[in-house]
Amino acid sequence: MIDQFINFVIRPPRAEYDPEQYLWEKEFSLAGRTYIRQDLELKNPRGYTLQCSHYLPSPFPENASLPCVIYCHGNSGCRADANESVVVLLPSNITVFTLDFSGSGLSEGDYVSLGWHEKDDLKMAVSYLRSNKQISGIGLWGRSMGAVTSLLYGAEDPYIAGMVLDSA
Repeated sequence: MIDQFINFVIRPPRAEYDPEQYLWEKEFSLAGRTYIRQDLELKNPRGYTLQCSHYLPSPFPENASLPCVIYCHGNSGCRADANESVVVLLPSNITVFTLDFSGSGLSEGDYVSLGWHEKDDLKMAVSYLRSNKQISGIGLWGRSMGAVTSLLYGAEDPYIAGMVLDSA
């Protein structure tokens, strides 16, 4: 019985989805402006490929940099969970980056660690964004496991601009 409980926690039902159906379209309009979804893959330190999406204005303002919020999903969640935050943040000139943590969604990996290894996945996303000159500050928005991940990572990175932590 205890083994079943442990498996439920570290191997929750994986969110399986079609990005073309459950994520925002590759190009879309919101509040009278046009935005794009750029999909990309990042490799984490354990060698797993992470599926990611970055939502940006199109065209991107010339000679400008915009802040970005990284949305961190919960246990059994995926990057599609960020759809609500996209509606709130993009019209405020804040880009949104989201990822499927390893062991979740469409990313590689068999297990979740409830924040411990996910903080390394988050570190890869932050590193990627910091290498992009179009991004100014970085904030974190985490729900459940994603909130714990944000706390664990934020404790190591004093340059995170702010955090929204839901149900840590």
